[in-house]
Parts: sequence; C-alpha cells; structure tokens
Amino acid sequence: MRTIIIDDEKQIREGIKILVNTIPNLEVVGEADNIVDGEKLINELKPELVLLDIQLKQDTGFQLLDKIEHKNFHLIFITAYNEYAIKAFKYNAFDYLLKPIDPEELTLTVQRLREQKNIQAEQLIEASKKNEDLKRLVVKTTEQIYVLPLDEIIRCEADLGYTHFYMKSGKRILSSKTLKEYNSLLPEDTFIRIHQSHLVNVNYITSYNKKGVVHLSNNEEVPVSVRKRSLVSELLK
Repeated sequence: MRTIIIDDEKQIREGIKILVNTIPNLEVVGEADNIVDGEKLINELKPELVLLDIQLKQDTGFQLLDKIEHKNFHLIFITAYNEYAIKAFKYNAFDYLLKPIDPEELTLTVQRLREQKNIQAEQLIEASKKNEDLKRLVVKTTEQIYVLPLDEIIRCEADLGYTHFYMKSGKRILSSKTLKEYNSLLPEDTFIRIHQSHLVNVNYITSYNKKGVVHLSNNEEVPVSVRKRSLVSELLK
C-alpha cells in the first residue's frame, strides 16, 4: 500500500518509516510535517494509507482532513494524545495508535486493514454479480456506495491505484479500486479497454480517427494504444 506519513517531528517520522518498511507490501511514498504540505502530498500522490499525527505545529490533523475533498485513502492516527480518539473515529479513522508506537500493534493494524480491503473487494464482486441482470455496477468510495447503471457510464480512467468514473450526467466519481478490477467486472461487449488507462463504453463513441483517438458523445477525446487500434477499428466497422 502506498503510504504517506504526516508528523511534525522528523525523528518520529523516521522511526515510523523504519517500522513501515518492515511490513510487507507497505511503501512510504511521501512525508510531510505540516498540513499545507500534507494536503499537497495527498492530492498529488493519492496514497492508499495515511499515517497522521493530530498535533501538527500550530494546526491539527483534523484541519488537514477538512481540506481534503475526496478522502479516498485509509486513515490511521498516530499520536501522543489519547483524548482525541472519539473525534478521530468520526473522521472514519481505521485505527488510533498512541506513541510510542508498538511495532507489533502497527503490524496487526495493517493486517486487519488488508483483511478488510479483501472483504470489501469480494463484496464488490458479489454485489456486481447480483446486479448483473439490472445492468448496474456497485462502486464504493470512502464516503458512500453508488449503484451505477451501466448505460450511464461513459468511461473509466485509471489514476494510479484509483479509478475515475465519468457519467452521462456529467458527474465524476472517484473509486479507490483499480481499473483492472472494474475491467474484470464490466461486460466485454459494452466496455473495451482501449488503453492501459482507459475503459470506454462503446455506445458513447461517436468517431475514431487515424491518429488513434476516439471521440465520445460528451465531447471528450481519449487516446487508443497502438496495440488496441486494430480492435477498435474492427469493432466500429
């Protein structure tokens, strides 16, 4: 999991990084010591996990979270203050760990988080199968669950480990699942993977030019990878 550490003490950040690096499949991709840099890192790097201190110089981790529009990441508070636990869980924190961090406790917390992610992935697949006859897809974000009619999804676009859904209504939904997962769920006769980063509903394609670009009914243009151009040409005959 791509992880960001936000703590105003360098020594603490270094200690947490050492612990994180001992946990398999956990990678620290960024660090910050204040809410301005923390917000920038989250928006740019789109982490799967944020390890967040509560007291950040003159500000708080809660103020940082209030600035984030799409909280598409898991949150673990790491702090010396136990009196904020109730408030922390109101921000949908997965856990609340007190300093000094117990390595075993952090490892077990990450293990529980992974188990939860696996369960959610299985539930997503099962829910989509149940809704197959209704032509709908269940899409879960950190804030709510959407049931999307397939015929209203124009396209899906990968963004690191996330997926953007572009809807007929103009609405855009950001899911913390990968495009690969949705590609396996959506019907192949309607949605085609025209590029590593793009999955398109063929019913919204209005034209395809020789430069390898499809034009969609919402006036967007999406590139087609070289390997997929013959497939798209054949499909649109």
